[in-house]
Amino acid sequence: MPFLAVFALALAVRLIHVWQIAPSPFFDVLLGDARGYDEWAQRIAAGDWVGTEVFYQAPLYPYFLGTLYAITGRDLMIVRLVQAVIGAGSCALLGLAGARLFSGVSPERSRRVGLLAGFALALYAPAIFFDGLLQKSVLDMFFVCLAICLISRILTEPRAGLKARPHLWPWISLGLAMGALSLTRENALVFIVVVVGFAALNPSDTFRTLHNLSAFVLGLAIVLVPVAARNYSVGGGFYLTTSQFGSNFYIGNNPRADGTYSSIRFGRGAPEFERQDATEVAQEVLKRPLTPSEVSSYWTGKAMDFITSQPSAWLKLMGRKVMLLANRSEM
Repeated sequence: MPFLAVFALALAVRLIHVWQIAPSPFFDVLLGDARGYDEWAQRIAAGDWVGTEVFYQAPLYPYFLGTLYAITGRDLMIVRLVQAVIGAGSCALLGLAGARLFSGVSPERSRRVGLLAGFALALYAPAIFFDGLLQKSVLDMFFVCLAICLISRILTEPRAGLKARPHLWPWISLGLAMGALSLTRENALVFIVVVVGFAALNPSDTFRTLHNLSAFVLGLAIVLVPVAARNYSVGGGFYLTTSQFGSNFYIGNNPRADGTYSSIRFGRGAPEFERQDATEVAQEVLKRPLTPSEVSSYWTGKAMDFITSQPSAWLKLMGRKVMLLANRSEM
């Protein structure tokens, strides 16, 4: 299969990258989020699988790390090798999706599109770099590519007429992929709304639409319901994934924001401080203990106050964010 070549090349360059950075004195030095994920993973590997607090950071990557640690011990080389395989898999999935989405043109051209897409990601320098870090971006990319691949399968699925029984597993799998993506990148929840709209594109076929939506929601529920139940059991409230929406929203939308990260308290830009600072500052202002949901609501309100009271400043900030997104340098 041609996409095995995409996988092989992507894996080769990622393994070479890991081999080249291994002698670096910074290979085992973890900073910022990476240190937080590593400490969390070590607690999981030691048996603390449930925890005691509502998730503040996206939990899937620390649990992925914790599972690896439980199986192999804390070996950062093994982590990077496993991530190289996952990153290579992302490239193959993207290539397959490209070929499927252009299958209506011609077999030769569709294969060419798929190979170009797969090889582009395989050789994309930031993707190679991030696959070698202890960061959740490796899972972000994998689940995005998996979702695109599943959507391409759904779009190119042969239809044997309106009375044909729709296939179940592509939609369940898409729900699983989108649920998993939401547990690595919480703002990916917005894509669920997009997929629901995509599923309802054929309103004339009510049975197929309901079938697709039900299968998709089932896949989502398999992933997200246990997390929401776990959060409820330890925090006493409803938190579908994490409780950091409000503080994150405020960090990106306040009078001092410039489109990059800045901590709520100056000089405290590390994950072990972010939850603590967001909670303590909100409680100091409101002068009472707050639940994680109340903390999030406080910071959401602060951000909305800025947006509504200074709309021109907020629009200028949004323009700067767009420019940073389109900039050739990775933030």
